Amino acid sequence: MIVTASDWIPHPEGIFLGRITAVEDTNQQLEGVPEKTFTIETKPMNSDGPTGSIRHQIYCIRSETSQFSRMFRAVYGQEVNAATEVCTNALIGGQAAVAVQHYTKDNGRKGHRITQWWQLKNVNFE
Repeated sequence: MIVTASDWIPHPEGIFLGRITAVEDTNQQLEGVPEKTFTIETKPMNSDGPTGSIRHQIYCIRSETSQFSRMFRAVYGQEVNAATEVCTNALIGGQAAVAVQHYTKDNGRKGHRITQWWQLKNVNFE
């Protein structure tokens, strides 16, 4: 089977149970801060629906307001700041609730991304 770009189907929008299955380094760096790609396996909340997968690229900035800090707090339950030593591989297997959103890329194509992370105990899905 030949797969073309038009065969790509975006991840559905909504709130899902997310589990980190892999962490990879990417080649981009911002002032010495590494960017990582997290592979997140998703499945619908409160149901036995199909699982999906989404790749989430973020800079691993250790500040309380960064995307990485919000993800780390939701998955690992601890704050991250500039003085914190962080092993991103410790996040593999960690679970949280994730919000997936569709958006239009600069080139006009559709994309999907994780916009929010929550600890499972703090989420109301009604």
